Amino acid sequence: MRKVKIITTIGPSSGKYEVLSRLIQEGVDGFRINFSHGNPHEWDEWVKMVRELAEKYEREISIMGDLPGPQVRIGELPVQEIKAKQTVKLVYKDKVDEENTIPVPNRKVFEILELGDIVLIDDGKIILRIIDIGGNEAEAIVLNDAVLYPHKTLVVFGKEIDLPVLSEKDVDLVNYSVSRKLTYLAISFVRRSSDIVIVRDIVSRLNGEIGLIAKIETRSAVKNLKDIMSVSDAIIIARGDLGMHYSLEELPGLQRKIAREAIMIGKPSIVATQLLESMVNYPRPSRSEVVDVVNAVYDLVDALLLTDETAIGKYPVESVKWLKRIISSAESSIVERRIEDIREKLELRALREKYALGLTLLAEKINAKILIYTKTSTIPPAISRFRPQIPVYVGTSDKLIAEKLTIYYGLKPFYLKQLRNKDIDYDQGVKTLYEHLKNKEEITYGEIIAEAYGRRETQIHEIKIRQVI
Repeated sequence: MRKVKIITTIGPSSGKYEVLSRLIQEGVDGFRINFSHGNPHEWDEWVKMVRELAEKYEREISIMGDLPGPQVRIGELPVQEIKAKQTVKLVYKDKVDEENTIPVPNRKVFEILELGDIVLIDDGKIILRIIDIGGNEAEAIVLNDAVLYPHKTLVVFGKEIDLPVLSEKDVDLVNYSVSRKLTYLAISFVRRSSDIVIVRDIVSRLNGEIGLIAKIETRSAVKNLKDIMSVSDAIIIARGDLGMHYSLEELPGLQRKIAREAIMIGKPSIVATQLLESMVNYPRPSRSEVVDVVNAVYDLVDALLLTDETAIGKYPVESVKWLKRIISSAESSIVERRIEDIREKLELRALREKYALGLTLLAEKINAKILIYTKTSTIPPAISRFRPQIPVYVGTSDKLIAEKLTIYYGLKPFYLKQLRNKDIDYDQGVKTLYEHLKNKEEITYGEIIAEAYGRRETQIHEIKIRQVI
């Protein structure tokens, strides 16, 4: 059973019933909708298709909305080629008609600019160095040949522009996500824990239960990492935007540091951006991309997120096949000492965490599969935190809990709809899960299973070892 989860972005290439069907059959665990593109009608169609297919294939599939967030974009200008060593002007305007002038409709950009600053436009495709500043204008020298398009993102390398965490559009999208009962909502350009608290307050007032994912993509987010994680349900290591604030050679170590901290705190981590970027145009990944994915698996992240590969790429299904293949190969070669090193550093804060560790170690020692029924989703995440190397099956009568668990390392959740709205005990829940797994041939005759019973009401946690008959 694959432990690291696969999340894919829906877009023009994959937003068709047949393609979504194939992606789910290939084992995709969740889908992302990038709210920077498309419209509510399109998104509704995608959500409807994913849910229909999840029911058809009896799979638990999460759906994540991703907010655009507070970005600075250049204004309206003619499409033009610019050459290295030429100079261009940045001006505080919404629109310009002349070439070699870039409108920036945000005064705060000019407030933070200094001589020598590096300005990155269009996700770093255009690189400028500031050589003169005067009021609401700046002059820059172009460092590379490129084509300049209107409305592209602008970042001052190593600096952050103080903007509200949510725009008016973002607030509307929070409402949309809650009303459509999406599983998760990713918050862009988070800088501090209060950014997440603001969004959670809005969700609470809407009586929503959507999980909140903090995208770690700024220097402030890295600095305030622990505080942000403590109020988030998960994090995304957004390497594309991190690369706008850190030098490229720093990113691998930064990814490892963030992933390790997420395990320590007990929150799922998702690595995103350019995992298999070459597969946007080609049917095979590059060798360096394969190594990148393997290293992410070795970092013990919870999930990997494909973006352009499945949103606009020519080979969305092939991208998932390759990602699955690389993950499975990497997981088979993880050195035991890497897992042990993580476990030795984890703080056991509560009885349930000590129970989760004992259960995991016992099951691995006797090569047993873990079966657990949950009502509140407290024990399964605790098990995932210890990076179990044996299958862990989680049953629940709460569909949202099942969907939320799809991004956790090593867990395979099952929504037991036959138990919905029934007040049953944990014994009946585990028994129902056992029969369900036998019917689906997830467990077979002669296998050893460890049944877990974490009883909140008595604070007595039990483990029962049995053989499948």
